[in-house]
This record gives sequence, structure tokens and C-alpha cells, in this order.
Amino acid sequence: MASIEKRGNGYRITASCGYDADGTHQRKVRRTWTPEPGMTDRQIKKELERKKVLLDEECKNGCYVDSNMKFKDFAEKWFEDYAKDHLRTRTYTDYRRISKDVYQAIGGIRLNKLQPHHLIEFYKQLEQPGHNQRNSHWNSTKLKNAMSAAQMNHTQLKSKTGIAKDTIIKAVNGKNVSQRTAQKISDALGIKLKKLFSLTPGGGLSPKSIMFYHAFISSVLERAVKWRVIKENPCRYAEPPKIPHQEIVCMDEKEAAHFLECLENESIENRTMFTLFIYTGLRRGELLGLEWEDINFDTGVISIRRTSQYTVEKGTYTDTTKTERSKRSIHVSATVLDLLRAQHRGETAKRLSMGDQWQGSNRVFTSSLGEDMSVTVPYHRLKVLQKKYNLPNVTLHSLRHTNATLLIEQGVDVRTVSGRLGHSQTSTTMNIYVHQLQSADAAAAEALDIALDPKKENERA
Repeated sequence: MASIEKRGNGYRITASCGYDADGTHQRKVRRTWTPEPGMTDRQIKKELERKKVLLDEECKNGCYVDSNMKFKDFAEKWFEDYAKDHLRTRTYTDYRRISKDVYQAIGGIRLNKLQPHHLIEFYKQLEQPGHNQRNSHWNSTKLKNAMSAAQMNHTQLKSKTGIAKDTIIKAVNGKNVSQRTAQKISDALGIKLKKLFSLTPGGGLSPKSIMFYHAFISSVLERAVKWRVIKENPCRYAEPPKIPHQEIVCMDEKEAAHFLECLENESIENRTMFTLFIYTGLRRGELLGLEWEDINFDTGVISIRRTSQYTVEKGTYTDTTKTERSKRSIHVSATVLDLLRAQHRGETAKRLSMGDQWQGSNRVFTSSLGEDMSVTVPYHRLKVLQKKYNLPNVTLHSLRHTNATLLIEQGVDVRTVSGRLGHSQTSTTMNIYVHQLQSADAAAAEALDIALDPKKENERA
């Protein structure tokens, strides 16, 4: 049972919360309390008894963590006791990746001492040059001589490292390469990385990237609030840099139609894949996660139930949808269904031709051996198509934007568009496509004006 000790004008309440992981040291939790001026002895005694009971109950239920715990220690507990079971694999992995930077900045600060200004200072540091590792590059002026000394040509280095020959030629010519490439080359030649390559630091992190750090820290501290470790989350008072509004990039109606025309010259797999992107607005992971059982050819409905994702640690794996609302069913046109039927025939023929080598995946899109298709394949195929047909330089996600924009321009209501896209809230759709919705609203107003005053239609003609 908790004990009470008078200390100056206040009291210290101490309770036992069991032993540490080694079972050698008793974990004691202490709280201090100072009576309000004017409280009687009886009131003080009653309040102290109440606080004793509360502290004992918290320790008994295992929900109390000492607020003196450092942020790093609590975050590690959060990863183990909460994040591992509640976060999607990709989110968990990404939070693990950035946790090292966070620990270096605020990991040693105790939870009850962590203030908004600590977070603001950290966000400012992330904006400084050198923090963006993706924009950091390695280049070498010594590689050519090192290869000569090792009596190794381009082909031999390619064989030993697994790096594409074009990339090796690029490195030999002193061009920028990634740290991973530079490290592989250095290892193959038996030379330390920093003796062979020089690092050109990248810039600072973008507001969007800093927001991701903020989301991680806030998730940890919000759990600390729910576990009654701290009273409030300091992230609520430490705003990260605002993400500037960016106009969405997508194809207009004519560009999309031309893209679909170009696909008629391509393989049935490419035709089906990119037609699906434009006609459904599926995310990349959702499209690659489709299985034949998800497609009802009788009703023309596709059900999105899972996604295909990738991390370095796990490789390609199956995951849940982004949110619960991302699990959805959408109708598709006869054009899409005909392509899917042709794709199914192609997959069946591929499976039969591979025989025992077939890996047995039931996905709509698979590798040459029937395995789940790599998440990088659609991107690379899109780039080939853009170069081949001189198409607009859009991304895979731009195809999703194209779908949404065309639906809005055709007068489809925002709730339907949001449901087809799998957005968690209709407001998300409205925020992303605010310009398109405003344009559609203006067109609707003009259409109504013409409907109520036919003379204006003649004037326009």
C-alpha cells in the first residue's frame, strides 16, 4: 500500500509497482502534492487517502509508467507494447527508421520535462542542410584508378556487385550515386567508402517529411497521455512547418484518352494495369493486391480487401488497406471487365506454360514465375510508356488524381468520388480537389443559368 511522507509544505506519496525486468530492483512510483491554501486538516487527510488509493490502483492495473522516464525509453516501450500490434507494417518500419534521429534530439529528455520548445527546435534542425539523406550523393574521382589497380573492368565489377553497368559507368565518370551503390563498389574493391568516394550532403527536410517526424512523436506522447503518464501532449502546442499547398498533377480528358489509345499497342497486362489505374483510381498497393476472387465478372464489382507493400526488411508482403474505409467495392465498366477477362486468360496460359516452376500466387498481376509482382514494376513500366509515346510526365499517383478529376468534371458528387477513392473522410476529398470542385460548381451555376434562360444559350452559340 502507498505511503505518505510530509515534505515541507507538501506531501510525497510512494507506491510499489513491482520489480524491473531483471527482478532485482523494486520499481517505486512517487508523486508530490501540495494542499490548496485554506484546506483543513480533515480535508487534507481525506485527499491524501484518495490519492493513495488512486496510485495503488494504477500500479495494480499496470497502467502507470513513471513520468520521469526518458522519451527514448518510453518510445521503446510504446513500440513493443502498442505500435507492434496496432500500426501497419510500413508505418511501424518508417517510425523505427526515423526514431534514431528523434532519440538523438529529444531521447534523453524526461517525459514530464519535455516542452513544446524542445520540439520546435528539433523541427528547425531538420530544416537545416544535410538532413535529407535521399538528396545526399556520393561521387568519386579515384574510382577509375582504383579499378585499374585491381585489374577489374566494368563487366567484372558489375558481376561482383550486382550493380547495373550504366550505373557503374556513371560512377566511373564522377557522377553522383547513392550511398548503397558507393558502398557496394568500395567493398568489391576492398577500399573504405570515404577513401574512395566523397559525400555531397543533401538539403534540409521538406515540411511534409518534418510532419512525419511530428506524427511519430505525437503518437508516442498521445499514448503517454492515455496511459496517464503525462497530463497533456506537448505536440499540440508545437506546430511543425506548414506544408505548402500544391496543385495536383494529372492528365486532362484529352491526354487520358490519348494515353488509353497508346495502350492499345501494348501487352494485355500493360493495357489492363494502366486502364485500371485510370478507370478506378486505385492506389498502387491496392491494384497489386488484387486477386481474382476480388473480381465479380457477373456484377462488374471489384472489391479492395488488401494491399501489396514492400520494405527492405520484409521484401514484398501483403498488408491491410490504408484505412478501414479503404476496404470498399466499386463498379467498373464493360471495357475494364473485358480487359480483365483477357488478363485472366493470359495469366492462365502463363501458369500452364511454367508448370512446376509456377509459384502459385492468385494475384491479378504477377511476376514471370507467378509470384506477387514487385511494387516497383508499375512505375518503371509507366516511365517506358511515357518515353515511347511522348506522354505527359505524370506519376502513378497522378493517374489516381486523373480518375478523381474526370469524375468531378462529369458531375459525380463528392461523396461518391470519396467512396470510390477510399478516403477516410469526405473532407479529405474536398481538400485535395478543392479547385476541381470549385470549377465544377461554377459550371453547374452556368448550366442552371442557361436552363432557366434559354436566350443565353443562343447568345453563346
